[in-house]
Amino acid sequence: MRLNKNIASALGSVLTLMILLCFGQSCSKYEPGELTKLADKEGADKGSGGHSYTEVYENFFFPLKYKARKILEIGVGGGASLRMFQAYFPNAVIYGIDILDTSHLNSRSIRTFIADQAERKQLLDFIGTHGGNFDIILDDGGHSMRQQQVSFAFLFKYLKPGGIYIIEDVHTSLARVGAFEVESNRQNTTLAMIDHFIRTGMIESPYLVKEERNYLIKNITYCNLLSRNRGRSIACIFKKRKSISGG
Repeated sequence: MRLNKNIASALGSVLTLMILLCFGQSCSKYEPGELTKLADKEGADKGSGGHSYTEVYENFFFPLKYKARKILEIGVGGGASLRMFQAYFPNAVIYGIDILDTSHLNSRSIRTFIADQAERKQLLDFIGTHGGNFDIILDDGGHSMRQQQVSFAFLFKYLKPGGIYIIEDVHTSLARVGAFEVESNRQNTTLAMIDHFIRTGMIESPYLVKEERNYLIKNITYCNLLSRNRGRSIACIFKKRKSISGG
């Protein structure tokens, strides 16, 4: 199991990475900072005007730019991120889950679904309607401890082998006690779950069932915290093992 706490070494040299990625395809299609520009254009808070996550995301997303077929984001809002993904991944269908009806955003390549990310039955209804095998799943939903951890544990199984799962705004784990369901000892927080996994390779969460914990332990091959804006914006990037192990 490859666990890496050093973001700089995990990302490596951006220049070297792009040279490798461009091998065998047209580099003229790559525009540095394209994802950030699209985020800023659409008003998505992942860009330079908000959390600045896209500056790092692009290193993970570019290899999938023309290969990705299914991308899921939890938390739709006004649809800015869905439109950003739609523009960046030309061959993908972009799915969005939200507790509110956002069907007015639906198009040929955008499909939305009403669901509470903390309710497994509702997530299963989404999978029953749209299937799994997602290249990327990104959680920018309600940011509570239960929401982040339940949706992560349930949906990770429906991520494509080698796929990417991102939990955004993990800094809610650092909120005052009571906010976002943070308990006084903070052992129920998503950040505590991630920190424990990085240190031990084990998943501990009061919100998960045994089968979910075992599946995550066996199938997470990469876990890295991403800190931006001097630690005020924190996300976590996971990668799924390419050869899937049973739960």
